[in-house]
Amino acid sequence: MKYLILFLSLLNYSARCQNVNNFFDAYIGTNAQGYLQPLADLTIGGLNTGIQPSIRIGDRFNVRLTLNTVSMFPDKSQKTFMGVTPDEFTPKTTTEVPTIIGDPKNVRVAGVNGTSYAFSGGYGITRLSWVTPQLSFGGFFGSEISLRFMTFGNADTDFGKFSQLGVGLRHSISQYFLKKDSPFDINIGYQFNKADIGKYIKLQSNYAFLQAGVGNKNIGAFVYGGYQMGNFDVSYTGEDNKTETVNLKNQFPVLVGVGTHIQLGFLSLTLGVGGVKPIIAFGNIGFRFQSKSKPVKP
Repeated sequence: MKYLILFLSLLNYSARCQNVNNFFDAYIGTNAQGYLQPLADLTIGGLNTGIQPSIRIGDRFNVRLTLNTVSMFPDKSQKTFMGVTPDEFTPKTTTEVPTIIGDPKNVRVAGVNGTSYAFSGGYGITRLSWVTPQLSFGGFFGSEISLRFMTFGNADTDFGKFSQLGVGLRHSISQYFLKKDSPFDINIGYQFNKADIGKYIKLQSNYAFLQAGVGNKNIGAFVYGGYQMGNFDVSYTGEDNKTETVNLKNQFPVLVGVGTHIQLGFLSLTLGVGGVKPIIAFGNIGFRFQSKSKPVKP
């Protein structure tokens, strides 16, 4: 399982060499938003992708246990931003520098009297991936409830513990105006996600969406689109022991995608792609168990 693995491993490496608060103060002080923004967009978009295991909710009670895999591929524009030298540096300079996912090489600018200032390089991230378990209960009044919960690591260390909580709801609105045997389905949905990464980073997102597609009990295809809002907050102790907080919001609120689903007995498979920025590929594998259909009276 890999969740922000490059980011966290490098933070832990830096923590062994210096105080973690000093690391944050040095790396994300003046240029915090530009440097960290792509990571916020990647994680918030990834949390809201792959949450629909299929197009058809069904009218029989069912339980589905799924492993949701997502891979985010950063856009080229997310790898650089316009960095600004601190006030004490002369002359004040604005130049293109790497974001946290950009080129690992530092960018150095020349100042007066032979001085220079170095902008930190990124971590050269070309793909960010993770796996999340999801438990869904569906088939009652055309609705489905999904739950995500995961926690691991050691809470005694700065970045040793990761925890995630997610709650989702889908409801079929096509049941009100389409025939029961229609191959088409339209669902509305909502997803809430919350994640804590160590003692310093907190994520939270809300996503409302519309899903439409065609399918039967064995196979289906769907499109979806919606609006997402998220926060990515980093808190640390800066100079003079003051608590500093960097509050970021996702820059790309529109999240759309396409997917296909196959049901082979108990086995459930889903593949798809979403975005638009960044591009996010997702795949689900799981097991679905449902109640027996009621016998039809002659």
